[in-house]
Amino acid sequence: MAEFNEKDYKSFFAEFEKAYNEYENKVKERRARGIHDYNIFDVLETKEVKHSKFIASLLDPKGLHYQGDLFLREFINACGISDFGLDASNALVYREYKNIDIYITDGDKHIIIENKLWTGDHNEQVARYIRTIIDENKDELNKDELNKDELNKDELNKDELNEIYERILVLYLTPFDYVIEKLGGIDAVKNNSLIIDNNEIAFKHISYKKEIIEWLCRVKDEITNLMDLTAIISQYEKAVKILTNQGEKMANDIVKEQIRSNYELCAAIYDNFKSVEIELTNNFFKKVYSELNNNLEIQDNWKLLFNKFENKNICVIEITPEELKYNKYVRFVVERKTNEILYGFLKNNEEIKLKDMNIQAQYYDWYLAGDFAFEKMTLKDFILKNIENENGVEEYINRILSDIKKGKDKLKEINNKINGD
Repeated sequence: MAEFNEKDYKSFFAEFEKAYNEYENKVKERRARGIHDYNIFDVLETKEVKHSKFIASLLDPKGLHYQGDLFLREFINACGISDFGLDASNALVYREYKNIDIYITDGDKHIIIENKLWTGDHNEQVARYIRTIIDENKDELNKDELNKDELNKDELNKDELNEIYERILVLYLTPFDYVIEKLGGIDAVKNNSLIIDNNEIAFKHISYKKEIIEWLCRVKDEITNLMDLTAIISQYEKAVKILTNQGEKMANDIVKEQIRSNYELCAAIYDNFKSVEIELTNNFFKKVYSELNNNLEIQDNWKLLFNKFENKNICVIEITPEELKYNKYVRFVVERKTNEILYGFLKNNEEIKLKDMNIQAQYYDWYLAGDFAFEKMTLKDFILKNIENENGVEEYINRILSDIKKGKDKLKEINNKINGD
């Protein structure tokens, strides 16, 4: 590779800045004409929650869209499950029913929709949801057939139990279509069914990229005369396409041409880029740690640890309640995870099952959710937001102190709960 001097670098960056500004101007022109990636759904709640909420709101025949069961019928058609026999005209749609993302029932047939964006299967969720519906229907069958106050689920015969299992369908929704080989608590995952407790349950893996996009297209075809509703659904369709890497990308040929024309020089810059990122971030967190270490509130009540920021998964800053004597607990951290910075209240042991204790969780069931602070940023965005800001260290420290203060009592309560106190 050629050797480059200071003049080479300065000349390149001057040309690159010029090309990038030209690219930015073209982007602004396109945005002015309405061609952009802004989407109202991108500013509403966490991604998994907002998708489940919006999908459920459309599927609900009693929803405020006033289209009756139209959307539910088209969803059934798009998913290829019309032979399951759910009566859309009499269906009820629930969000977070007994923790089920979306639950649809006509009183006889039951559809469980488990929505998975970028989290994997955990805590035997699907198995628990199936057993929830089975148990509720056992109760109803006992009421109808035994007609007595004290229910005896064991008196149901095998045929009756099989009949309940046959009335349940699980839809497993992910961004892309791929083979589901196993699910926690499920004995076997087959092409179109799940085996649980020696019983077979109807099952289908659906994706945002295929079934959800097809459903939205079907819906738009049916409501072309309803402009407001069509606009909302088109916005959601755009959000789904961006989610599944089908969104429109702004042309950046000018920038690419600069890189192609100066490939060796760009390669030399790239070789040093990651180490500069690490150095910038490490210097930032050293300052944050130093200031926190001098803070009286942190000194008096908390145990503060600092780990050098490196190019690997690591808890950079850890703040733990000083009085804790447990082996299993939740503490506050700033953590590096691959190419992301995670911020918030994190459990220290995979044996802690937050959701089993009715504690809301984020990020693979590791971080506390709800009233607790949680943030996930790419390293690039973190540097641009905090390190490039001249007041970044002070603002970051103030935020940490504020979140620690607000969370202290609740954190103690949760740690006691984790350890059975």
